[in-house]
Amino acid sequence: MPRATRAWRVLAIAAALLAAVGARAECLLKPGDRVVIYGDSITEQRMYSRYLQQYIDVRYPELKVRFFNCGWGGDTAGGATGRLERDVLWCKPTVATLFFGMNDGGYHAVEQGTTDNYSRNMENLIKGLQAAGVRVIVYTPGCVDGDRQKRLADCKYNEQLEALGKAGEALAKKYNCQFADIHHPMLDIQTKSKAAKADFTMIPDSVHPNAAGHLVMARYMLAGLGAEPMPAMGSFNVANDMGEGLRLLSKTPTQAIMETTAPVKVPFWFEDGSLDVANLCGMTEFSGQKLTVKGMPAGTYQVTVDGANVVKVTADELAAGVNVPGTWSSVGRRIHDMVQRKEDNFFTLWRQVRLPLADMPESKAIVDGLMAADEGYHAAIWAMAGSGAKATISVSRAPEGPNLAKGRKYECSDPNTYNWGIGKLTDGSWDPSANGCFATGASADLPKTVTVDLETPTKVGTVVAGVPHFGSTKTIKVSLSLDGTTFTEVGSHEFVQRRADRWLYSFEPVEARYVRLTYPDRWPTEVDYPTGFAFTTEVEVYAGK
Repeated sequence: MPRATRAWRVLAIAAALLAAVGARAECLLKPGDRVVIYGDSITEQRMYSRYLQQYIDVRYPELKVRFFNCGWGGDTAGGATGRLERDVLWCKPTVATLFFGMNDGGYHAVEQGTTDNYSRNMENLIKGLQAAGVRVIVYTPGCVDGDRQKRLADCKYNEQLEALGKAGEALAKKYNCQFADIHHPMLDIQTKSKAAKADFTMIPDSVHPNAAGHLVMARYMLAGLGAEPMPAMGSFNVANDMGEGLRLLSKTPTQAIMETTAPVKVPFWFEDGSLDVANLCGMTEFSGQKLTVKGMPAGTYQVTVDGANVVKVTADELAAGVNVPGTWSSVGRRIHDMVQRKEDNFFTLWRQVRLPLADMPESKAIVDGLMAADEGYHAAIWAMAGSGAKATISVSRAPEGPNLAKGRKYECSDPNTYNWGIGKLTDGSWDPSANGCFATGASADLPKTVTVDLETPTKVGTVVAGVPHFGSTKTIKVSLSLDGTTFTEVGSHEFVQRRADRWLYSFEPVEARYVRLTYPDRWPTEVDYPTGFAFTTEVEVYAGK
């Protein structure tokens, strides 16, 4: 989706966001808080809850907040009140988020009696929590996708959910609870997205959102918590070599490479497939780390962070500042996955051991062990979330046309005998893992080469190659040949050890069939693997102008 199109859509829902959360408050959460995420099957999906705690963990790692997902499929506000002592208060929460209403509406047309019943049950739930000293956040229910279930469209079920949401808002005001409207922003995004693409859905079965839908909900839920946007990555002007938060490492007419002057927060990671919806609901702007680079010549640029592509933008957009989504971060991804495992562990502890085996005294040892594991998961997540490091940022003129090397075969002068990264030099993935990278053999002999066969002679004017954060690869030279025998060097670059990076080799286009990478030297220090291996994350080849 073009950035301009995304921009007007984001502006179109900005009013809905402001209406949903009101004026921004300070973050409601405090050091050491214990948060119960309470709801029905949408909560039991353990998806929006994962995003909530993941964001809080990376944005505020110093708070060391514990989270407990107590969602139960098919539940209502009345059922939640009945299980409050058993399923919530035993967690000793200081905060509880309430996300009920989807089942309370009965899946029928709006009825005042249904709304009144929901209001009574929610009031009892809020009062029970506050009597236990728990701070309460009330969320409206989400919305349904009537295109996926005709009966929900026919009974106008979203109108029923809207009525329940208004009742929840009135209770939040009465009992001085934090409140956020999830229903209207979610419905607005669904409506606008369907207008652009008729078969769009973020709620495949009409009731339970997919990852993109949960990301939308989490965006507005975080605002209801008073969570603040992620801090900026930094700004730099390459025309005068001055910046804030960034320093210049090198520059050419087509590329600038910078490094942050201080560790950046571990970013909030989410799936690439949710990026369009994240842009539309403002999650990219909220959770992204703003990067501003001025002084680049007119054109389109690829921005990479620690060797991973993050966004392609124009020089004007860079100068205005772009929000870098956290999809580039392997640590952010690891935290996301760790939160998922933590939630699965707690579900096992609570639903599969503590409740069904309550009549067995021996089950206490199992519960205690799983609770200790929960503590261990929290500690590991906090440690990772607090491990921010300096980041390397590359802004390179985006090559035009197809990648001529993608999928092409290659030969290495020192073949790898461990089956590492077979085919990975030209698979287009830029996977930074050991198995995702290309690796030579471990021989001490130098130089080493790997030669890509483009299969037919063609004009070549740009080559992009990169290295992972591990290994001892130092210099990569690029040479071209028509016959595979006589090679002409067109570029050379020395990479910094322990830093994932990529380099754009740009030169006057020449006719070539073979592209050779030469490794003439190595860093003497071993980083994770013996120094004999030469690693390359990927190579791309473009025609150039």
